[in-house]
Amino acid sequence: MITRKRTKTILNMAIPITIGLFSDYMMGLIDIAMVGTLGDNAVAATGLSGFSFELFIAFVMGLAPAVQGIVARREGEGSDEAKCLPLNGGIFLILTIGIPLSILCYWLTPYYFSMISSDPAVTKEGIPYLRALLTGTIAFGMCAVFEGYWTGIARVKVCMIIILLINGLNIFLNYVLIFGNFGAPALGTMGAGIASAASMFTGTIIYFIVTFIHYQKEGFLTAMPSFNLYKRLLKMGFPASLHDISFSAGFIVLFWMIGQLGTQELSVTTVLIRVTIVMFLFAEALGQTSATLVSDAIGKGDLERASQCGWDAGKIGVLVITLLGVPIVIFPESFLSLFLSEQETISLALIPMQLTALTTGIASLVYIFSITLVTIGDGSRVMIVSFGLQWLIFLPAVWIIGPYLEYGFLPVWLAQTTYSLLAALAITALWNSGRWKTIEL
Repeated sequence: MITRKRTKTILNMAIPITIGLFSDYMMGLIDIAMVGTLGDNAVAATGLSGFSFELFIAFVMGLAPAVQGIVARREGEGSDEAKCLPLNGGIFLILTIGIPLSILCYWLTPYYFSMISSDPAVTKEGIPYLRALLTGTIAFGMCAVFEGYWTGIARVKVCMIIILLINGLNIFLNYVLIFGNFGAPALGTMGAGIASAASMFTGTIIYFIVTFIHYQKEGFLTAMPSFNLYKRLLKMGFPASLHDISFSAGFIVLFWMIGQLGTQELSVTTVLIRVTIVMFLFAEALGQTSATLVSDAIGKGDLERASQCGWDAGKIGVLVITLLGVPIVIFPESFLSLFLSEQETISLALIPMQLTALTTGIASLVYIFSITLVTIGDGSRVMIVSFGLQWLIFLPAVWIIGPYLEYGFLPVWLAQTTYSLLAALAITALWNSGRWKTIEL
């Protein structure tokens, strides 16, 4: 039975993280809402480009949970080494990996887009948007490792404030660059990508300044990480990156398959996935909270408390997120009309939206336990389970139901819902097994 004290401890961390994540992901919805005025092709293009970008930057984003996990574990152990050593290592690896990655992906974007989109109008909108995002690869990675550091030391309000500043700037730049306000050229979807990249670079600068002010004496940018620390960061970050790559690539394939059904179905999928991600924000915040609390407890040698922290986060997530979905189940059309302008497209999305809202509470366990397991060093098993369910079961089922048998969009989304519930069951079983308790960092 979860106690009031434990609930308060979890929520004190999870709520600021949720606010920051909500602000962050709201930018995705605001992009869709603003770009949506340009038509279904623009919406579909931002969906394909957005998930493609997440696929590419997954090569560097896995370092964030590695930094968080090591920092939190050392805090629990009462280590006397410089607190910023993992952060310094993460920054160096972001630069080393991110610079060549962004150049390569920028160059390959036209060839890549020609493979994932059969609609020339979608391709025309998507290429400049994706290329604009790719210019910010390093900034996205830097902000992620800074957030991992500040979350690992349980100072999550700093991340919340900086994320709010970043996204406030993003909204303003979207208004200026998408539509050509204040004398700027109207760049359409490319303007949305430039706005996102510029905002993240600004956030990176803020993180450097704030961290330098508070933690210069803890070795920020001065303490040299050891070779073993770099190995630990890569050992933890590699499975996390592979998991993110596999997951994002799976959604790219899903978008491609649904694109075979039509641009209208692709637009619906873009909105449904984005809305689902927003509903999972609290789960992601609970996962990050659980990861810090569990890592700290393991560092102190209190494995029973570590296990309880994970289960408490899971219980809170299922309850709260299920309640959040109730208004969407009751008023799906009103909700969808915020993002889709054509009535036929809204009608196509109604039942899938209700299914998503009904099941997201249980499905949130995937995020809560996956983030916790990856951060404490058990990312390999998470990667294997996730890959197997997504690539060996879910995506083949979608291909058979959708493009091959042409059963339509609703059966495809029923397969998506079933996959989410199976993934929740499998990842929860990994947590329940307790093998993570023996992992050394």
